[in-house]
Amino acid sequence: MNRYMIIGAGIAGRQAATAIRQRDDSGEITMIEAQNDPYFARPMLGDLIGRGTTAPQLSRENQRAMSQLEIKFITGVSVKELRHREQKTLLSTGQILPYDRLLIAQGNRTAPLRCDKGDISGIYYMDKMADIKAISSVLGNMRSVVVFGDSYQSMGVVRGLHEHGVKSTLIIPTEQLWPEVLDVVAASIIENRLAQSGIELIKGVSIQALLADNGALRNIIVDGGDQIAADLLIVTAPQMNEFTGLTESGLTTPNGIMVNGGLETDINNIFAAGDIAKLKTATTNGITQLGWLRAWTQGQIAGSNMAGGQLNYSDVPSVRTKIMDLDLVCLGQSAAQGDGVKVETGDYPYDEMPYIYKRMAFKEGKAVGALFLGDVNEAGVVDEWIKKGLTRQQCNPDVLRNMFQLHFQSISAHGLLCPVCKFHMQIEDEAATGSVVTCPVCGLDFQVERLENGRLHATAV
Repeated sequence: MNRYMIIGAGIAGRQAATAIRQRDDSGEITMIEAQNDPYFARPMLGDLIGRGTTAPQLSRENQRAMSQLEIKFITGVSVKELRHREQKTLLSTGQILPYDRLLIAQGNRTAPLRCDKGDISGIYYMDKMADIKAISSVLGNMRSVVVFGDSYQSMGVVRGLHEHGVKSTLIIPTEQLWPEVLDVVAASIIENRLAQSGIELIKGVSIQALLADNGALRNIIVDGGDQIAADLLIVTAPQMNEFTGLTESGLTTPNGIMVNGGLETDINNIFAAGDIAKLKTATTNGITQLGWLRAWTQGQIAGSNMAGGQLNYSDVPSVRTKIMDLDLVCLGQSAAQGDGVKVETGDYPYDEMPYIYKRMAFKEGKAVGALFLGDVNEAGVVDEWIKKGLTRQQCNPDVLRNMFQLHFQSISAHGLLCPVCKFHMQIEDEAATGSVVTCPVCGLDFQVERLENGRLHATAV
């Protein structure tokens, strides 16, 4: 009987456990997680602010799904030492556990502010369900709420606060929101939408000091000496790798744990997936692929390979999220510019549709990136273009016309409902039974099946 061990119960770890069980119904799976309550999707934490019983219910649903896989969970315990030569782990409890195949999926955590000495209340880091519960418990008493960081989580936090009538100030250290994936036009549209929602955006500064009154946060000082009122500070960035218990393993690098296409490390029988894993052959041109989708896919591939599979991970860097009420999908080099790059945007943004913007980037004639804001209908089709490296001439002209015209025209495509997020998307005519398509909203890969009545059905893969 194979002994599988997974360090980290986030989305990568849970997907790996599911994939292992699909290939090996008798192997022993042990999952080790430092948090007491790990059954949640970390990017969704901000959306759970102030939602009362929703967070516990979500946790219980995920826990039930995992229990059906007959996994041994060890929560509230961390790995103290990885003894890879013996294929054993030493836990913080002193227990030593053997393994045959190991997956490291500990992910990232929010780096603490240098000026936070731990002696001021009202400062929270967005890493755990416990953080959401703590924030929710004090939210009603707070007058000034500040969110710091340009991470994926920051947008969920300001959206969650807004939905509960709490105005906030968002501080980011860059001069533009997400410059690695947004161009100036898209960033300005999002900034206008944030302002319309009552969210103040302060750009290009970092937090230098914290001021307290009787141990409670009252103001923060940013670059240049300006003071900003803050009874509550929620920090979402920068993110750093969680290397607890791994620093002496020989696996860690400043960029994470290096893996090959099969998500295997340089040490036999050890795999890594999610935010902590870095592909040796990655060529993302500086693009940061936000973690949930990547972790989901890598977890599936790593788990399958741990149980004898031969899958290879290759993906177009992508961002799929919602900013306030605007869907956003960024694919590949979505903000590409410079020599050899040709960009198409049509006449966006139109006065009639001020919050819709689409951008297509071709480099040396090939599709390399795209951006969809407010309307992501064609993103699934375009994602395939980028993966295949199609030339401008090979791309469906009807889809391109549909992307950039004010009045949308019908194109030769079929409607298909995502089985997870229920987004109704378009796929092209030639999509046949067995084709794998990616949902442009949630990022799920699913297989297309053509039913006897001619309609298309989607099944998660």
